[in-house]
Amino acid sequence: MVRRSSVFERPEVAKLFEHWTAEAIQGVLDDILGFWGCLDLTTAIHWRWNPRLKTTLGRAIFEDMVVELNPLLLARYPGQVRHVLIHEVAHLVVQRLHGTQSPHGSIWKAYMSKAGESPAATHNLDVSDLRRKRTKKRILHRSRWGLPKIF
Repeated sequence: MVRRSSVFERPEVAKLFEHWTAEAIQGVLDDILGFWGCLDLTTAIHWRWNPRLKTTLGRAIFEDMVVELNPLLLARYPGQVRHVLIHEVAHLVVQRLHGTQSPHGSIWKAYMSKAGESPAATHNLDVSDLRRKRTKKRILHRSRWGLPKIF
């Protein structure tokens, strides 16, 4: 059996981790939360690397107050790490302080603008080789006699 190497063992990801240490990421989080006047959220908001993310740079998980970052894609575009952190943390701050809002609505955009970041909701980075190949799903039905029919 061939063992697949971990995303974390790739040289480009290791280089990303050298620059973006846990302390560096936490420093960005603390700085932006302080700038927004939300220092009380520094212990509530957490972050982690998620190698299962494919084409998204990061995501915010509201229930857990967690920011997940894509190590492989951010290793290709390390200049995006700070922006993605701020983008995702803005979602968590808006949710916590203002309740359920439009994900990229006016309140979220105000936080992004105050941080000096672009309020763009999507990226235009090349991810063509990271997309999952979709397979055509076969629909299985049962005839009225209980026998399977495949379309």
